Amino acid sequence: MKNYLFVFFAFLLCISCRQENNLKDQQLDVAVIPIPKELILGDKALILSAESKMYTSNERLKPLLSLFANELKTLTNIDLTTSTSELADVSFEIDTTLVNDGYRIHIENRIDVTAGSYQAAAMARTTLLQMAHVEGEELLFPQVQLYDHPDTQYRGLMIDLARNWHSMETVKKLIDLASYYKTNYVQLHFTDDQSYTLPSKKYPQLPTPNRHYSFADLEELESYSQKRGVIIIPEIDIPGHAKSLVTAYPNLFGVKDHEENPYIINMGKEEVYIALDALIGEIALIFKTTPYFHIGGDEARFSKVMEDPHVQSYMKSNNLGNEDVHELYRHFLVRVNEIVKKYGKRTCVWEGFTRKGQVEIPKDMIVFEFETNRYLPNELIEDGYTVVNTSWKPIYVVNEKKWEPKTIYEWNMWRWENWWSRAPSIVPIQVEESPLVIGAQMCTWEQPQELEFVSLRKRLPVMNERIWNTKNNMPYKEFMQHLDSTDTKLSLLVNDYQQDSLLVGHNHKEPED
Repeated sequence: MKNYLFVFFAFLLCISCRQENNLKDQQLDVAVIPIPKELILGDKALILSAESKMYTSNERLKPLLSLFANELKTLTNIDLTTSTSELADVSFEIDTTLVNDGYRIHIENRIDVTAGSYQAAAMARTTLLQMAHVEGEELLFPQVQLYDHPDTQYRGLMIDLARNWHSMETVKKLIDLASYYKTNYVQLHFTDDQSYTLPSKKYPQLPTPNRHYSFADLEELESYSQKRGVIIIPEIDIPGHAKSLVTAYPNLFGVKDHEENPYIINMGKEEVYIALDALIGEIALIFKTTPYFHIGGDEARFSKVMEDPHVQSYMKSNNLGNEDVHELYRHFLVRVNEIVKKYGKRTCVWEGFTRKGQVEIPKDMIVFEFETNRYLPNELIEDGYTVVNTSWKPIYVVNEKKWEPKTIYEWNMWRWENWWSRAPSIVPIQVEESPLVIGAQMCTWEQPQELEFVSLRKRLPVMNERIWNTKNNMPYKEFMQHLDSTDTKLSLLVNDYQQDSLLVGHNHKEPED
């Protein structure tokens, strides 16, 4: 019995000595973006090395630990390995008592991460990446107690793949950026007048030559983003912005005078709805994790639509009258919404329909409000629609039309503004806080792929800060000092040291109206 006690106390002494050896008297600077809700910083630093181990009892978290180890090695050149022992130096676990997107990090003699979901654990990992310090061959983490969760459920980034082709490498890099700053949704604008970048087995002429992804590419993107806690929302933009569909299959998708208006699909042909069912189904089956599917729905050009005999017959048989093309358009949105729901997704649309109309637009659709030209945000909220703020100013990124980080930092997600003098929100529309506004999304349009990362790397984290912490925010100058620190580590992680020259010193000139 004495021998057993001796071994037991020797074991405890060994653990105690090891723990003391793992700490050093050094308070580290901490820069985490978005700013955590609660952070208590100690006066010591935890030392990890190549001998340190990571552990999780949750099978689903094991790929995340592998990803975290690879990212740490890229960032610090120190390679942590996984262990089957609960006494490992780093532990990740799921705690369902936490809110879904909430997580805790406790760093004392080891790193303990508990998270409400896989996505929350993925966000905790980026917090650790941002807090990591390297001194010689030592990997240091600050002694902290941290709890964090977002104020919003939707934090998005949209990438326009249809107007300017983006390689898989570029898309992955943008997903890395999104994940690093806790963006949880990336919407991919796959189709527009310029190209149809999706594959299709049912309609093989649709994919634009040399400007489309394969099914294997999409499956790879789905896996890549999911591992990083990011959910991809696919978009097929209809009924407008559809020249690529009409060009590929004019007899199916085009109106009678499609040479004069090739930009809209024929909303009066039953064959079109059958085709859309097939196309949406092909893509919905790949992006299994997303609860959403975006169908565009904006800026449809209606010229020549009413002259089409199919449209005339369809409107009559569906009791839509025969004069107002907008009723057909509203009916189209309702029908496509039913197709999307058939595949277990919720429909997202750009602001495109008006407040007035005989055909009621279902409240189960999410409206991405951007222009404020057709249905004002305060009206959408008053009428009970779920809304994502995609205000043109300041969270659009469009070549020369993009705003400096300071302008974004002064914005809030219940505010809409447009730079166009004829838009109602040329005078900003500030709505009251409402749970119907579930978040915001930065949208990057028309840019060549080589400009995407440099345009977003200082803008996206600023927007995310404003929607992660909707109430409190630190002074802008102090926040940008934090951002400079996290951005330096981001360069190492994605192997990109190029900065937006217009953002040097954060003095980017505002675009002209």
